[in-house]
Amino acid sequence: MAERGLRPGTREAHVWTARVPGSDRDAAVRAGLALLAPAEHERLARFRFARDRAQYAVGHALLRTALTGWHPELPPMGWEFRTTWHGRPELAGRAAETGLRFNLSHTAGAAVCVVTHGTDCGIDVEETAAAHRTRRLPGVLAPAEAAALEALPLGGQPDALLRYWTLKEAYTKALGLGLAHPFSRCDFGALSGTGSITMAADTAGQWQFQQWRPGPGHIAALALRRGAGAADLVVVHHGDALAGSCQTLAT
Repeated sequence: MAERGLRPGTREAHVWTARVPGSDRDAAVRAGLALLAPAEHERLARFRFARDRAQYAVGHALLRTALTGWHPELPPMGWEFRTTWHGRPELAGRAAETGLRFNLSHTAGAAVCVVTHGTDCGIDVEETAAAHRTRRLPGVLAPAEAAALEALPLGGQPDALLRYWTLKEAYTKALGLGLAHPFSRCDFGALSGTGSITMAADTAGQWQFQQWRPGPGHIAALALRRGAGAADLVVVHHGDALAGSCQTLAT
């Protein structure tokens, strides 16, 4: 899947993107089943709707293939996982000895995952076609973000709100807390274009954020704990629809 794998000793974060088909979902599920472990087969069977089965199968097959790209001696089905108290999946058993960190997200039409060597990471992808259904839930925006959102034309507010959401999701997932961390404590201020993003409270420069559109109709965000004062990690994208098969973004 990847032109080159992660390399020990390099400060890289590798992001993989896959399309989740809107039709012929059963074929996508069958292809994914060949790479998934028995426990994932059982969970997959519990999904009621074909779209959810396809998202799960494509996303988890993408993650397992990405991990094997780093350690080919472990086949996709050979990766073991455990879940932390806050629900974040991590590597377990022999796989934990690799030192890899990862995160996965999937939505209608797309799945993304990130793999690093020892760097805390979080990723999120959302379907922008659903932006008009996004509500301004209490406690999501910091005051500066709410003010910036109000200053936008009404037509641009749903997309901006979704951009805030993906950034906050990625950040709290990298923290390992998920929705347990109040979103209003993550202040990204007024958003300009996609690309490198900064968080207002990160005065020590411990975090690195990127936001991009992996294809028509989707927005994604990545959070990396780079360490105070450290140089940015290089983010290598594999399979992004708009970026081609592989694009390196040195920020």
